[in-house]
Amino acid sequence: MDATQQQDDLHVSRTERRDGWTVAADLQPLADDEVTVERIGDTAVVAIDTPTLRTEIDIQLPDSSGTVSLQNGVLVVESSARSDS
Repeated sequence: MDATQQQDDLHVSRTERRDGWTVAADLQPLADDEVTVERIGDTAVVAIDTPTLRTEIDIQLPDSSGTVSLQNGVLVVESSARSDS
């Protein structure tokens, strides 16, 4: 299985709201310590390193803002618009 095929099999949900957006990817059955995520511009680069698999998958984000969290095999990148009144 190559990285392109894995990305196609990856379930990614995207939600846009007036006050921001959320992109979530289900990476299970991977353990959190087998995954690292780096944001480069409007792309989340997901590196997977297991005893049997080493690959990177790029996930497009709506823009370059947002915070990354990974918990129980679920990757969430979330941005909230803040108004400076």
